[in-house]
Amino acid sequence: MNRFMRLSVFLAALVLVAAPGVAQADVPAGATFGTIKAPSFEQAKAQAFAWLKETGAGAETLRQAEALWDPATERSLLERTAETLMLGDADARKLIADLRRRTGPAPAVVPDVLTDATKSAFCKANLGLYFAKQLAERRVYEEALEVLKATRPEQVVDPAAYYFFKAVCENKLRKKQDATASIDRLLTTVSDVPERYTVVAALMKLEMANWKDNDLGDIARRMDEVEGRLDNAQGGPKTQDKQDEIVKRLAALIKELEDQQNNSSSSSSSSSGSQGTNRSSGPAPDSLPLQGAGEGRVDTKRLLQDPKLWGTLPEKDRIKALEQISREYPPHVRESIEHYLRQNSIGFGNPSSGR
Repeated sequence: MNRFMRLSVFLAALVLVAAPGVAQADVPAGATFGTIKAPSFEQAKAQAFAWLKETGAGAETLRQAEALWDPATERSLLERTAETLMLGDADARKLIADLRRRTGPAPAVVPDVLTDATKSAFCKANLGLYFAKQLAERRVYEEALEVLKATRPEQVVDPAAYYFFKAVCENKLRKKQDATASIDRLLTTVSDVPERYTVVAALMKLEMANWKDNDLGDIARRMDEVEGRLDNAQGGPKTQDKQDEIVKRLAALIKELEDQQNNSSSSSSSSSGSQGTNRSSGPAPDSLPLQGAGEGRVDTKRLLQDPKLWGTLPEKDRIKALEQISREYPPHVRESIEHYLRQNSIGFGNPSSGR
């Protein structure tokens, strides 16, 4: 057993018996090892060819399929199955071709082909898994998860990929309980799980055990989700609502920090009470109005409450704002704020970005 495999076995065992808050009691009732077994290469090929013949495929199409299933080529079962679906179904061919181009906005709704009652269960399940995998890799988690929830893992050629990418989507969408359940299913009820899935899934579960609501880690995860939506041109009301929620949570966190500083300042010196959280580096009357005019301190509180202002600041004032944030807030808060504001500089919450 090589070192990587030993690590995967160790991590899988660790999350089941030792992780705080995620003990073995979290494993679904009735779950057993090997409940879902992935088809062998020959079985998957037979399923794909049986479906292809049902579509009325001719000799030339079958010949092309044989080339796809050449065991000497390096392709996963899911990839071979997806390419077989392309040969026998025009809708599948268009969907997969669009996914592979990765140009333009990511799909915002579940394609009709994945819910078409005239399509076979084999076609819809494996096309759905391939679709969800591609979307998850593009950080389009909500739509990917919607498809996976409508797919039965017993019907796909790669049940390990099904549970792994389902867990990834749930993790990225902060659905801790659901992601934990998917990881448990992956680790305890699917046979022949690739080591890369085992290691990453186990690490995900260990990390989620330490999640807390409304802390900086939670805000960072929300930022990452919104950043992924914007990278895929998924603006609109839903994304804007998520941005507003981030602003509220950041404001609440900063308010809590300011209250702590005020209390500390009041207890140490009565003369400091009138200055609140201002530092000696710049008095309150010198605050910059955020249009880039004048000298003095940047009103960081106003900047955080209305992040659209970040895009209107000249570069020198952005630098000044970041320098001031570095002085005013501890490192763990500063990093989240800087990351948040830099997102605004490339269009986060900026109407001029077209998102």
